[in-house]
Amino acid sequence: MLSQNVSTGQQPMAIAVNELTHKAYVVNHNSDSVTVLDGKSRSVIATIKTGRAPEGLAINPVTNLIYIANSVDSSVSVIDGATDTVTATVRTGNYCQAIAVNSVTNKIYVANNYGHSVTVIDGATNSTVTVRVGQGPRAIVANPVTNKIYTVNYGSKDASEIDGATNTVTSIPTGKHPWVIAADTRANRIYVVNEDSASVSIIDGATRETKHVTVGEIPFAVAVNPTTGRAYALSYAGNTMAVIDGAVIKTVLLNTHPSAIAVNPTINQIYIANQSTASVLIVDGKTNAITATLKAGTIPYAMAIDTAANQVYVVNFSGADATVIYPK
Repeated sequence: MLSQNVSTGQQPMAIAVNELTHKAYVVNHNSDSVTVLDGKSRSVIATIKTGRAPEGLAINPVTNLIYIANSVDSSVSVIDGATDTVTATVRTGNYCQAIAVNSVTNKIYVANNYGHSVTVIDGATNSTVTVRVGQGPRAIVANPVTNKIYTVNYGSKDASEIDGATNTVTSIPTGKHPWVIAADTRANRIYVVNEDSASVSIIDGATRETKHVTVGEIPFAVAVNPTTGRAYALSYAGNTMAVIDGAVIKTVLLNTHPSAIAVNPTINQIYIANQSTASVLIVDGKTNAITATLKAGTIPYAMAIDTAANQVYVVNFSGADATVIYPK
């Protein structure tokens, strides 16, 4: 694999890829903008102004619409992926940070950290409904197979399950300070990383039964390979990656502070961004061995994968750029 850096705006902190158009969208927190990267040429093709302090985004590949959470403005910018222009601005709850899309129902779910709520946007009309959840929801994921949506609530030490058909909310206890979340849509399992419990809560989506597994200190990133049914949790203080298959079956020593993770299920490879060494590790999902190390930018912060193109994107928070990793 090779890597190259592409300029973005200031403090890029989130990225998502539309695998149908092979475009990547980078959220630039301090530039109030989104940088659009063309995956084929690995170059910038547009810069789009958004609201203030954008922090999260999600893509509906069916409609080719991109949704940007503007935290300070408490709004969502809707971008048309065909023209790369903002077509609407939708009001949300206070300090929206994260977004998830259910492309089956064409609904968008926005986690409002200070509002302790989720704004549900109808993708066809941009009309909204507000759903009350736990305290300080800071991450959100949708399972389009079951039409359930899950937030992690930092302040109330729980996850909220939202029924997409009725907007009914159910609280599910987790560990202390749940931080991030990922869903295995094939197995119907939800993985919640508990930053101050050194644990991951595994929620059975059918029964809501929860199992807690111990990982390294200060875990704060997780990714899932639905093909193998394994999850991978990074621990910043422990410099480790926990391989989870019902239980922690292996702990991989990384010798550096990991900051972000992504999985390509097609080739069963894991990519780990390392904050202190400005690099990305490639891990073989079958053997859990580190097979390569590639340079990234300063403080790699978030990642996304175009699995069809076998291309990995890393946004570098203090570098005002993104690293594109691609096959030789």
